[in-house]
Amino acid sequence: MAAQESPPPFAAAAAATRASGDMASPPSPGEGGQSHTSERNPEKIQDQLAASSSSSAAAAKKRKSSETTTAGSTTLASRPLPPRYPPYPTLPPGTRPTRKYLDSVLDWAKERRRIAKLSKKDIPTLRDLPMDPITADAVVTSQDKAMVLRVARSVVSVSSTMPDGGGLISRCTGVVIGWDGANKRAKILTAASVVCDFNGELHNPALKLSVSMPNNTTTEGRLLFYNVHYGIALLEVMGDYKLEVPSFGSGTNYGQVIFALGRGENMSLMVSHGTISWTDYPVLLRNHNMFLSCDIPEGGSGGPVVDHDGNMIGIAFEENPGPVVISIKTIMTCMEMWDQFSRVARPLLGMQLKSVELLDVSIQEELCRDYNITSGFIVSQVLVDSTAEKLGIRRGDVIVFQDIDCSTLSQLEDHLLSLGWGYLKGMHLTVDLKVEVHNLFDSYRESITFPVQFTDASKQVN
Repeated sequence: MAAQESPPPFAAAAAATRASGDMASPPSPGEGGQSHTSERNPEKIQDQLAASSSSSAAAAKKRKSSETTTAGSTTLASRPLPPRYPPYPTLPPGTRPTRKYLDSVLDWAKERRRIAKLSKKDIPTLRDLPMDPITADAVVTSQDKAMVLRVARSVVSVSSTMPDGGGLISRCTGVVIGWDGANKRAKILTAASVVCDFNGELHNPALKLSVSMPNNTTTEGRLLFYNVHYGIALLEVMGDYKLEVPSFGSGTNYGQVIFALGRGENMSLMVSHGTISWTDYPVLLRNHNMFLSCDIPEGGSGGPVVDHDGNMIGIAFEENPGPVVISIKTIMTCMEMWDQFSRVARPLLGMQLKSVELLDVSIQEELCRDYNITSGFIVSQVLVDSTAEKLGIRRGDVIVFQDIDCSTLSQLEDHLLSLGWGYLKGMHLTVDLKVEVHNLFDSYRESITFPVQFTDASKQVN
């Protein structure tokens, strides 16, 4: 009748432990009288239950830790074996291949292709070749790689599309130049070509701007302003993802070693490496442009140009006859003007210039020997009805700005742009500069007053 008695209080707990599989269940009543022994030692049984509970908790914790170290709930031990390639069909020595054997070779090759296709996964550790060979050649040393990766945290991709789900208009690279952590807002500097055409007309008044962040998230961008002459556009984005602002250098210099960063179509980081060329070309009255010795990455217009320490010294654009960079000093002046006045006042010279300093050494010698000219700027183009033309300046003349200490076009542009503050404040409409004009055709020089005009238009103004 003992077997029909109600189980003692610990039996339910033992059953629960038995169901969990963490310890063997105690013998049931009637199995050698062990249940009566347990009943006579309740303190020992309580110790066993406590040990069991502790063991179960430890095992559960261990399982949880193991699961969090692998993808999902899969453990390393449970992963399936990788597909195996079949052995190559063998042929006994001295035996000529038969049709059946050749068919087996074809089947072997087909099976290898099938397995290879199944095994092919696009993860970085299984790629034998670099995504972009130019980037691989441009960034070689560990120091350069660390520097580029640091700058890349500020590099984004910017694209414009037609409204209502229309097609792609343009895709460029952008760089974070401002971050408001309190309001989760960032300012993105990029190329004006993403929003407007060569003349400054918007591609579409209702175009949609998308900004892809370094963490591969995409958010909508809002156009704040653009200036087609300097080729820049400023966007604003909002989001929870914290963006980093790069460190800024003092500006660009001829012969400087640079890295140009861009974002590819799939947000891949692309880099080119070169120098700022000791050359200048007459290009569309953009005296501020400096040419690069290397191509910039595809889609890299608007991307940062950095020095060997990772300081941003400008942004790159794809121009004809080659890629150019505009100095960060010029860009920052434009940004400060827009912040204070919501417009940018730039100078109108009406001339395309070339620096005497960058001429071929043999031409420099001739200018010095025959005309006593050692510095200044050569006039390569004069606009019709411009102030310069009305003052008698002609193509081939050399002009020297007497009150400005500059020898390169970028230095001249920065100085003239700085004079635009007075225009924005309403202090003056023009600024008079003392200029010495060397007329090489008639072999004489003359000092004149040149009134520099300004414009605050975003579109192209000559």
